[in-house]
Amino acid sequence: MLLDVRGRGRWYALTGSGALWWRHLAEGATADEAADAVAAHFGCDPERVRADMRNLARQLQDRHLLRVHNGGRWHR
Repeated sequence: MLLDVRGRGRWYALTGSGALWWRHLAEGATADEAADAVAAHFGCDPERVRADMRNLARQLQDRHLLRVHNGGRWHR
């Protein structure tokens, strides 16, 4: 779960893979590094996971919960 503390304090639920991806971002991974770690964890196709996580990143950017920072790294 993500809590947007600005404004109305909305909660956003992430899937298990999305939450794991977020955790890797929080530890300093790039979006693709985080997606590759998620793919390895679940035994999935890395390219498919990268595409799914890019879609999630766009959704989070649209809600101002994520932004690009430091040469491709994400900032929460």
